[in-house]
Amino acid sequence: MARPRSFDPDDVLEVARKVFLRKGYQAASLDEITAASGIAKPSLYAAFGDKSALFLRVLDRYHDGILGWAERVLAQPGPAHDVIRQWLTGFVPYCSGAKGSRGCLSINAATDGSLDQTEVRKSIERYNRRLEQLLRARLRADRAQFRKGFDPDLTAHTIMVVHTGLMTLAHQGSDAKQVQAVIDQVMTLLT
Repeated sequence: MARPRSFDPDDVLEVARKVFLRKGYQAASLDEITAASGIAKPSLYAAFGDKSALFLRVLDRYHDGILGWAERVLAQPGPAHDVIRQWLTGFVPYCSGAKGSRGCLSINAATDGSLDQTEVRKSIERYNRRLEQLLRARLRADRAQFRKGFDPDLTAHTIMVVHTGLMTLAHQGSDAKQVQAVIDQVMTLLT
């Protein structure tokens, strides 16, 4: 009897992320994921559960990666204006041009009907809330750098709205110069 082929769960999650990103949750099938990852469907079920459970693991891992990166960038020394510009500019390749055509897994899930699943909706809400908290904390900590009457909470929320909008438009392959112009406009809030 042949021994089952071992697999790295992180590799399978990365393959699944690519399939979900390309096809969307609704259109992606476990058959496509098993074919792309090279593992048998029973092994996939044993390791991750059903399609919904797998997608949630992929989505949470995706969110964790972006949040970890945001924490590192937003914690850097220097003016909040410069650090937030660096954070926003880091998304330009993902929301413009050819790379942007794949969009954002979180935004895609929010727009393809996946929000009907309670756990997916909660994951996206937690992610958005945490990202906004990181922005808010940085802006509050550096409040003295800004004009009188500066509202760090409203500004953090506005930056999140723009970030979400840019990632939503990613499928259109926006021009990188256009995306940078939007970022430049948002940065005028931080004066």
